[in-house]
Amino acid sequence: MLASLGILAYSASMLTHEAIGHGGFCIAVGGHNVMLTAWAERCAFPDGAPFGIEAAGPGVQFAAGLLSWLAMRHVSSHLKNLHAFLWLYMVFDLFIASGYVAFSGVTDFGDAAVVIAGLPLHALWRCALVALGAAAYYSSMRAATAELSRFIGGIAGRANRFVRIPYLTAGVLASCGAALNTTMPSTGITVGLAAVSSFGAGWGMLMLPRMMGAGQTGVPVPDTSLQRNIAWILAAGVVGVAFILVLGRGLE
Repeated sequence: MLASLGILAYSASMLTHEAIGHGGFCIAVGGHNVMLTAWAERCAFPDGAPFGIEAAGPGVQFAAGLLSWLAMRHVSSHLKNLHAFLWLYMVFDLFIASGYVAFSGVTDFGDAAVVIAGLPLHALWRCALVALGAAAYYSSMRAATAELSRFIGGIAGRANRFVRIPYLTAGVLASCGAALNTTMPSTGITVGLAAVSSFGAGWGMLMLPRMMGAGQTGVPVPDTSLQRNIAWILAAGVVGVAFILVLGRGLE
């Protein structure tokens, strides 16, 4: 179940960034999507690219993570699978979006780097991206830790499996899809972007159990066992295959 939820959450997160964020902005301003993968989108504009499309991807993704955070507060504690999915979707959204901003500042590559391209005092703007991304990433880790503690009773030992399985599953899914890509300049670039968006951006997930500490003694521990559900598992299978063979390969 954890692997299935990881597949669904990561796939949904990347679709939010590329298809809804970049792709939706493209359509809204009268453009036409000419290429889409899980890690890139290309839009053809009739009168040149308007300002803002680069920021739309991480912006919409981060906003979706915040909405997922709020939605968890209204999900019944008995719906453990849904709660776990929302938590993972929140984590991937917030970590990837904020990590990407910091990554753009360090490498001068990516959406945020395009936004600041050509601005005076470029080096200072890059430093600002690193600081903003790092602050947002750390704040996201704190929020994710608080929700995870509430969900599993604050027991750090239980958190290890809860975060590692989806983290590894997302990384493998992304790598398999990127290896088949046919629409981006090179397989190496695609695999690199896939690794950065999964293994790289998701690195903070592995730190969450440590941030939780040793847990609280004497506090009732909720039942955190996920309910094995064939519908969730089948959905993850279908989405995983589509992610690799369609979004991984790319659409033109």
